[in-house]
Amino acid sequence: MQKGNYSTAEAGSQLIIPIFVMHSGCPHRCIFCNQKITAGNYPREINREYFDNEVKSYLQWNRKKSARVEIAFYGGSFTGIDPRYQEMLLSWAQSYIQAGFVHAVRVSTRPDYINPAILALLDKYNVTTVEIGAQSFVDKVLHYAGRGHDAAATVAAIRLLQENNFQTGLHLMVGLPRDDEAGFFYSLEKTIELRPDTVRIHPVVVFRQTALAREWERGNYRPLELLRAVSLCAAAREKLSAAGIRVIRTGLHWTKEMEKDGVVLAGPLHQAFGSLVLAAIYYDKTKELLNQLSPAAAEFCFILNERDVSDFRGWRNSNITAIKKLCPQAVINVRTAPEQKRGVISVAADGGNFLTAAIAGIN
Repeated sequence: MQKGNYSTAEAGSQLIIPIFVMHSGCPHRCIFCNQKITAGNYPREINREYFDNEVKSYLQWNRKKSARVEIAFYGGSFTGIDPRYQEMLLSWAQSYIQAGFVHAVRVSTRPDYINPAILALLDKYNVTTVEIGAQSFVDKVLHYAGRGHDAAATVAAIRLLQENNFQTGLHLMVGLPRDDEAGFFYSLEKTIELRPDTVRIHPVVVFRQTALAREWERGNYRPLELLRAVSLCAAAREKLSAAGIRVIRTGLHWTKEMEKDGVVLAGPLHQAFGSLVLAAIYYDKTKELLNQLSPAAAEFCFILNERDVSDFRGWRNSNITAIKKLCPQAVINVRTAPEQKRGVISVAADGGNFLTAAIAGIN
């Protein structure tokens, strides 16, 4: 059994307490990276007072006491920071586990910072999940991005983690320089072969004060358009979900820094990018259902789980608008039913029998 193994239902009620460990331990500066922007207002070095304040504020906010609670050390290179600093942070997290307030710890790191000695330390402090920043499985893309490792390093890291019963996560990026759609889908296939427990996907955004900003200014890099990035991430989410791999995030975590003038130079950044991706998936599935019904129907009645209605309707009702364009003569009714499973769309035309379709990975 994997460390910290728990059901899908429990995963849905999970509380993650993020602690961002700034740049420490990373000897590389990836072409796209500006952690001051993507991390937000975090201190360069975490002290005990700051750590306790962050953890306690999340615990006070967590009203659902049955939820699984994890402290997450993000930043992408946790196992590469000074071992004394690393162990100090883990020991602080351990104190909350011993007190019964937190169940486990997760960390994010580089694939070349995983070895048996590191895993022994993580195991000692109840780390159950390790997320690896793979970004791509195309070596020429990794080299140009300045990652400092190849695809083989990611394969070795994930396999070693799995052999030692850690839950694993992979981070992928779409729209990297020197990459293309074939390369991105190749990376998805390699990810499916490795079978991590979870995946995060986000598109490349051009931030100021990065090497990528200089490439963009010179005309050497063109980021994905928003709609194309959404489409690719939607396809990736469906592909991974169909393989039984949970996609736990699409799009960058939004920070206040991103709202400042001149910070984002180009690229498909959207505050609700993940919602756009889900809306695209719901719309594609809805079109498949409508194609099986009479286009001359006077009414279409949709039944959904209450929690799915927002994604079905789309950002600012964009999906409903698009459905009305497909069927301009029809009245569109959207209803909820408590017995309807998450991710399931049912539709009937003019009071007839319902057709149903399910979207994988919605729970």
